[in-house]
Amino acid sequence: MNRGEAVVLPMACWMCRVRRWPRAVLWAWVGWWAVGPVHALDAVTLQLKWSHAFQFAGYYAAVEKGFYRDVGLDVTLLEAPPGASVLASVSQGRAQYGVGTSSLLLDRAAGYPMVVLAVVFQHSPQVLLVRQPDRVQGTQGIQDLLGKRVMVEPHADELLAYLNQAGVRSDQLMRLPHTFNPQDLIDGTVDAMSAYITNEPYLLDQAGIRYDTYTPRSAGIDFYGDNLFTTENELKANPQRVQNFREASLRGWAYAMAHQEEMADLIATQYARSHGRDFFLFEARRMEPLLRTDLIEVGYMTRGRWQHIADTYADLGLLPRNQTLNGFLYASIVPPDRKPLYVALTLLLVVSAVALYILHLNRRLARALAETLRAEDRVRHLAFFDALTDLPNRRMLQDRLVQAIARLKREERHGALLFLDLDNFKTLNDTHGHALGDSLLKTVAERLRGCVREVDTVARLGGDEFVVLLDAIDADAEQSLAQAQVVAGKVLLSLAEPYRLLDAHGGEPVVHVCTASIGMALLDGTSDPEEVQHQADTAMYQAKRMGRNRVHVGTDATPPRPATP
Repeated sequence: MNRGEAVVLPMACWMCRVRRWPRAVLWAWVGWWAVGPVHALDAVTLQLKWSHAFQFAGYYAAVEKGFYRDVGLDVTLLEAPPGASVLASVSQGRAQYGVGTSSLLLDRAAGYPMVVLAVVFQHSPQVLLVRQPDRVQGTQGIQDLLGKRVMVEPHADELLAYLNQAGVRSDQLMRLPHTFNPQDLIDGTVDAMSAYITNEPYLLDQAGIRYDTYTPRSAGIDFYGDNLFTTENELKANPQRVQNFREASLRGWAYAMAHQEEMADLIATQYARSHGRDFFLFEARRMEPLLRTDLIEVGYMTRGRWQHIADTYADLGLLPRNQTLNGFLYASIVPPDRKPLYVALTLLLVVSAVALYILHLNRRLARALAETLRAEDRVRHLAFFDALTDLPNRRMLQDRLVQAIARLKREERHGALLFLDLDNFKTLNDTHGHALGDSLLKTVAERLRGCVREVDTVARLGGDEFVVLLDAIDADAEQSLAQAQVVAGKVLLSLAEPYRLLDAHGGEPVVHVCTASIGMALLDGTSDPEEVQHQADTAMYQAKRMGRNRVHVGTDATPPRPATP
């Protein structure tokens, strides 16, 4: 047998076997072999920051619904075991894309050329969960952690900034390595642990233990969470792929948040069978106020928010002041089509004067847009906070009241709602003008903050009307009412102190005495938000009728006890 025969005979045998295949299968195989290499999908990898969960639902949706495939991508999703480094996986080339925390700013400053493509969580889900000892009644303060056993995971810089701002330094804690196991908190092995508000509370609630939740947002430390990022090399080498991957991912997130039940079933059956469907639905519900898809589209980020994060890192000594953000935030650099450019150049020679004028208008528009973006953040803030006092407004109060009632139901405790109205505020406005009136309202807001705990809420409804929500006071209704009346008495004393108000025109300070009338209503896990507000409001007007500068308890609550300043 010569060399040619050695080739022909195996081919002949192969063709004999092929003839037995169904004709449709044969043609499909031939078609794939002919065109497959030309139209093959571009394979890339996304490194997740944790094990499979609803936290990454948008990426599952983009895979399962074909959004990645539609833009020519074959995407592999990699889980990350506890303690694994997403940065290392991406920087070392095991993945082209990753999901990281806001500590990407630190990585960039350390020489890792990372680029943030989009922000998924507008507010970070990181919180500090603190177990309540059975023998301790009432809510503890963050300062009670001094000397306690605490597990804080790597890159939880916002929690460290929060503790530092509250006067609790890291070296004043008994820092333990993070096991990422909530059972340690359940068993009492540790007193507190960093966690995600979307995950661990579900397991703690199932175990039936009492715990407090502390969020850096209560101290004004508001980080982004779960940021989609890549490297400068990937962006420069494959700008179109980066753009396609980003757009398909965000399309997946929009789908996932609109179809939570479907995605919970998908994750429970195909991605993470360690948890049931209820766990993933709990996670989805907790994610809604963090993504805020009711206000903005997924992926939205601003330079101003990133600058706030950089400033917080600078306060911790982790970044220099005025750290540059150049190159850190994604901007599409896909090369434009050259043909329209040539046409534009030809037209430019003919109508150069018009083009220069248009250029001038575009520059003015760009400046206006830039100013509108530092303003967008302010508009979003004003949607939930009072412009004069920076207290939560009526809309934010409604949200916190609903959350408080749910928490009271879970913990079987009581809270209280105080409606306040200043007694002789109109006299000041009529005599000295609205400028001094505004100054008084700001001072009232500061004094109210000083009378309550960090977990309580002080809100302004408008004019000279304020509300105080006392959260999770005690399991006993009588004790809760008594403690609430003590707080109310403290408020009356504080607000009755004379006010020294400065005239904006440089005149002599105006000394003004202003008391308050307070209506109080007790609430628990069965309370109706509208009804309890009506009770407190009615009680406040009753306090005014009874002579002002006093507290009156709503008639549907426990019978009132006298409360005077």
